[in-house]
Formats: sequence, structure tokens, C-alpha cells
Amino acid sequence: MRLAATVILARSPLEVYLTRRSARSTSAPDAFVFPGGTIERQDATQAVQARTLGLTPERVAGEFRATIPPALESNEPQVGERDARALLVAALRELFEEAGVLLARDATGAPVPADAVLSDNAFEQRVALREGTLAFADFLAQRDWFADARELTLFSHWITPPSEPRRYNTHFFFAAAPANQAARADAHETHDGVWIAPAEALRRYRAGEMHLVYPTIKHLERLSALRSVEEAAKIARSKPVLTIMPNPQAEAFAIPPELEDAW
Repeated sequence: MRLAATVILARSPLEVYLTRRSARSTSAPDAFVFPGGTIERQDATQAVQARTLGLTPERVAGEFRATIPPALESNEPQVGERDARALLVAALRELFEEAGVLLARDATGAPVPADAVLSDNAFEQRVALREGTLAFADFLAQRDWFADARELTLFSHWITPPSEPRRYNTHFFFAAAPANQAARADAHETHDGVWIAPAEALRRYRAGEMHLVYPTIKHLERLSALRSVEEAAKIARSKPVLTIMPNPQAEAFAIPPELEDAW
């Protein structure tokens, strides 16, 4: 079981950013998903965590509040503080690698200007980050930037059922897109990035025009009832977080009816 972090990136009017996984991907090939990926060893290092805001014990404990619902048992242990901090870093790193969006501050505490994030040099270094020849900590230190985990709010916690050959323990985070930053898929692991209203994504899925996987569908269903980024952010901050490990049913997945819109 691999720990993974995913970011539900949203902008006004309420649209979310989805990217299409590569056909060669071992996880959900050709499916449109939220940006994210598994944690790496570098995400737990002192160097990158010193360059990341919002990793205090109090804040981490407040975000990682998932509980296991009686209607859907799981024996997967909750993540400890070390893994929780690494997941927040991984979410920020993967969002930049896959979508080209960086949630960060400069040394004065001001948001990093969009033109700096969009510079040719910064975008070129996404390749080095993805290939592992450049550490996220070094990328930030070169510019005296600090990744900002305070912009992330835990939205949900999903675990792949034991019936699947590849299993992930995934934490979904909600974040509002920074002003003027243009999301751009990395054209390697992901491509065909699109901003789309949740209801429109579901319409295209039901029409056979967009391939979605079960967790993405359920998140889009929750989000489709909301009207703004502000409303979504407020709900993300206040909602309970229930650990969801869907029950396999024939060729599909399902969760108990009482958990619909409750997780």
C-alpha cells in the first residue's frame, strides 16, 4: 500500500482542474484525474520541510482528522505525524510537477508572483523535478521560496480495496488556484489538462466522452452541488473526514448508501 496525495484545485466560477493520465500509466491509464501522486523519500527530508510553511504539529493534527465509519470497516492504520507532513509536501510538489501550479511564498511572506512561476526556467525545471535530478527543496532554495501547505485543506481520505492489484492510501486536499497562475499539464505523466465544472465533467463521463475512475466520480458528485470556490473551501474546512475503502461489487465499486455525501 502506497501513500499518495491528490489536490482538488479549484477556480471561480467553480471549476476543477483535471489531467488525463498517460496511456502508459500504471494507475488509471487514460483517465481524467486530479493532480497528485505517491510520496517520495525527499518529501520527508528536513531540507524540504524547512522550506514548507504550515507543517506545525498543531496544524497537521487538525488536518489529518479522518475516522473510520462503522458502516465501512478498514484496518489500515491512520498516518502518523511524519507521514502526514510528507503527504502535505508531496501534494505541493506533485501539483507543481503535474499541473505547473505552485502554492508558495517568497522570503517576505508574499505570494510568489505568477510570472516567476511561469518563467521558462521554472517550467523547464519541472522536468528535472519529475525525473529526480533536482530535489524540490533545492528548487525552492534556489529562489528563496517556501512551499505553502497552509493553502491545502484535507477534503477526504480514500483507500484502494484489497481486490485491486495496486493499492493506494490517498489523501485528497482542496486548494484554491493562485491568481494568474496558468495550469499546464506536464505532457509526460499527464496531458490534456482541462478546467471544467464538476457537473459538466460528470455529463461528459455519462455520455462516454470522458474516462473517470470511481473516486474521481464521487468527488465530482460532491462538488457539483456547490456554487463557488469559497463555499467549497468552507465545507472542506468544516466537514468530517471519513476513511473510505469502497466495497468491490462485480466489476464496480460501491459505498453504503448512508455514507453518500457524508464522507
